Amino acid sequence: MRKKKHLLFATYADFDNARDAVTELKVLDLKEMAVEHIELYSPIEHPEVEEILGHFHQPIQRFTLFGALTGTLCSFLLVAAAAQSMFTVQPQGGKPVIPLPMDIVIMYEGTILFGVLSTLAAFMIYSGLPRRMTKHYNPKVSEDHIAIEVEVKPEHIEHVRQALQNCGPLEIREVTE
Repeated sequence: MRKKKHLLFATYADFDNARDAVTELKVLDLKEMAVEHIELYSPIEHPEVEEILGHFHQPIQRFTLFGALTGTLCSFLLVAAAAQSMFTVQPQGGKPVIPLPMDIVIMYEGTILFGVLSTLAAFMIYSGLPRRMTKHYNPKVSEDHIAIEVEVKPEHIEHVRQALQNCGPLEIREVTE
């Protein structure tokens, strides 16, 4: 059975208020361990808030590296298998069975193809796409507002709501998923 999530979704018109709210939530979390997860929604990046929230590590580069190496290996095996099948049909005098200089271009193209496809797959996995927008999402966030979504332990909802309210939000929605 899945545990219910208790979320508070606060919308702010001013970035400074949102930054203050995130700072207050982090302090509250350090004192009482009241917050499970904080997510910031904004039309632009805010490095100051990302420093407060901490960086979220996504190993997309590793997907790219392993995809590129896989592409090199697969394209080499494809070309080697094709060369081997030709070798049995038509004997070649003095030529290598798998001629590497001519295969480098195909291996390069396979590296690029698999690297790009694995990067795209990693991006889709880590961004959670495709997904539906949550019911409590405010479309104004796409224009000029800033929203903070906080996953809260049920016993601390009022403390977190008060911390969000102290920073002057336009609205606070409580959602249970």
